[in-house]
Amino acid sequence: MSWNPKAELAKRAHDIAKKKHPKGFNKGQLIKCSKEVFGGFGETQANALIHKPIKTMEDVNNMGNAMAQIDGHYPVGMSGCYVVGLNGGCGLDCPVYLEGECDEPGEMVNDSMSRDEKERHVELYGNQ
Repeated sequence: MSWNPKAELAKRAHDIAKKKHPKGFNKGQLIKCSKEVFGGFGETQANALIHKPIKTMEDVNNMGNAMAQIDGHYPVGMSGCYVVGLNGGCGLDCPVYLEGECDEPGEMVNDSMSRDEKERHVELYGNQ
């Protein structure tokens, strides 16, 4: 099996998170720890897949499948939110968020949201 930078990044981020949070860590903490490895998920120069921004649900599915095939480290059928989160794509333009499938929609709400963004959020997620 060939070396895969995404798998290496994930393994190193996981090791850092385990050291910083020995009693367990969440997805957000793992993403923060990933920033210590090559600048984080989606930031290395090693592979075109890593640099491809996740803009559509097809991109989410393709990235999830690629991650699951790396070395068995990631399970098949990860949620789109998990895939996007690990790859640093959370935000108001995330395709998973825009489909109404975000696992953490409350984290998207902030004071700098435009009126349209606030209305879209309420439409998709209610007052979460």
